[in-house]
Amino acid sequence: MVMAFSLIGLSACSPGTDMGGSTNAAAATPGDVVPSLSTSPAVTAGNGIPPPLADAGEFGENVYDFAKANDWRNADAKLATLKATVEQLRTLMTKQSAGESRLEEGVLALDRAVTAKDRRAAMRVANQVTRDVADMTAKYRPPVPVEVTRLDYYGRELEIWAEANDVPKLQETARAMRKEWDAVRPAVEARSAVKAERFGALVARVEKARTPAEFARLATPVLDEVDNLENVFLRG
Repeated sequence: MVMAFSLIGLSACSPGTDMGGSTNAAAATPGDVVPSLSTSPAVTAGNGIPPPLADAGEFGENVYDFAKANDWRNADAKLATLKATVEQLRTLMTKQSAGESRLEEGVLALDRAVTAKDRRAAMRVANQVTRDVADMTAKYRPPVPVEVTRLDYYGRELEIWAEANDVPKLQETARAMRKEWDAVRPAVEARSAVKAERFGALVARVEKARTPAEFARLATPVLDEVDNLENVFLRG
């Protein structure tokens, strides 16, 4: 969703980065080699978000999409881009934060999972990378509220835990989605009552789901509707 990721449009687009479309799909077609990251200027993007930080979330989602598709060639290429981006971020930070430490640890874990071609582990860790980045951007007050980015993360969690047949994790995800949605709903309603009503109904359906199959059927609609929520804030 990419990453129509909620950070979309916040950083200057680097080669291989899809900053204007849906983030559910990876930035390249399976089988295509992902371009390497170009050097970003050591400045911050709009709203003060460092471009490497904005890019890291999107690249993490790209790795998720490629791992999900068992496209390890492109997963490895995009992972290399992600690692370079995180290294750029390190050079921008005068003092390493706890969030940055978690991000770097996550990228190391993702490297191990991709190297081992462990699909489920790579999906889980790549998605956690997107969550870590989202949490790190919260202080910059991005145009798209961080709660929307977290809803994107939880949409992918539905995919992950439905595939693993883990009902407790799916129920935990549903509760977390409700929390994020309740927090951001007033801002969405102020911009589009129709989209707010649509997403609210979808969250209610997730809460009523009982089996992995029911949760799995809702994952794609959730991710698609998160794209619409992002556009509410990006396009007004």
